[in-house]
Amino acid sequence: MMRPFPRRFPWLGIVLAVLVIANDPLTHANAQAPGQAQSEPARQVTLFAVVAVPGSKTIDPKLAAIQSQLRKLLPGHGFKLLDVGSKRLAAGESVRCDLDSGTTASAVLLQPLDENGKIELRCTLMFNEIVQFDTRVGTPPNQLFFCHQLLGNGKRLVIGVGAR
Repeated sequence: MMRPFPRRFPWLGIVLAVLVIANDPLTHANAQAPGQAQSEPARQVTLFAVVAVPGSKTIDPKLAAIQSQLRKLLPGHGFKLLDVGSKRLAAGESVRCDLDSGTTASAVLLQPLDENGKIELRCTLMFNEIVQFDTRVGTPPNQLFFCHQLLGNGKRLVIGVGAR
């Protein structure tokens, strides 16, 4: 069962979001302050998956910029970025990450901005087309939401999703 990642690590999400979509001109063109009305019904949505390996000291070079934060988050683990997906989505559209062994993670934009100033997303984890985890998430713009799951081999799968 996947559980929400503790909110005491919002800096990790922000750092990963910056690394993933920093060079995307669409992201910067439509960034707004929380609670501000949105001019277009679309959002830049980023979804990524990281595997944390206990007892390892290896870190994926793509995660080097946040190495110290990851080591604080899960000490005694190595980290490997499995996949990243980032797309500009309208309501009902999705972004997907293909993980190994028939596992996929996806995020569907349900509502670009609700009456509370939050972006509504549906996050799903599937194994061989069978739903393992499915949750609806309401998150403020520019803030990532984390889920994690202990894998059968002792490794931990961390999935992050956010929108701008």
